[in-house]
Amino acid sequence: MKLFRHCWKGSALLALGMHTLAQADPSPPFTDWASVRCPPSGSTETLPTPVYGSGQGLFVVCTEDVINVPVMDVYNALLDFRRYSTFSSFVWDIEFPEGFGETPDDVYIGLLMTFHSTGIFPLVNTTSPEMVTVMKDTPDGGYRMVSWQYYDGLEGAFLKTEHPTILIDQGDGTTLCISYETYFSGPGALVLIPFAHNLQAQFAAHAQDLKAYLEG
Repeated sequence: MKLFRHCWKGSALLALGMHTLAQADPSPPFTDWASVRCPPSGSTETLPTPVYGSGQGLFVVCTEDVINVPVMDVYNALLDFRRYSTFSSFVWDIEFPEGFGETPDDVYIGLLMTFHSTGIFPLVNTTSPEMVTVMKDTPDGGYRMVSWQYYDGLEGAFLKTEHPTILIDQGDGTTLCISYETYFSGPGALVLIPFAHNLQAQFAAHAQDLKAYLEG
């Protein structure tokens, strides 16, 4: 199912020229990212994102797990998009721009990818164009972060959503991983509301897959 597919093929520089929100670090309005946690079950609260800020979203899906490996191991695994298909039961394939490399070191702000995922809608897969927005690998502020957003080429007119993952070094060789996606607005978000439980289940499955992959 290609409900969320938008044709972005072409120059990555052109894409960045159309969209100036990508950044290396989260920007104002200020959020204490190290204190962000999943909302309580049943809450209508949503969570801020680096690009779209702290405005109230329609809904959020969120997981919060301790992964028993050092924080930079988790950070690098999040950026190792080439390997997602080897461990994730949710994201079964990712398409990359022509000439893109093989390692996390090749990832850059503004990288455009197409994610292929399963389990959101009954009987069909989904595709979604995503753009990397944050790569923060320094511990200042008490956290590290990787984030990407749905890229519709229309400044979020179809679907405004972003997926940050916040990593907290717990000081004992383990990492607290808060991964979430806030859905703010657009007809695409309205289509997804009835399937929010499926999204939450697939987010949780992916989080457990990542944990098992890293912990061996």
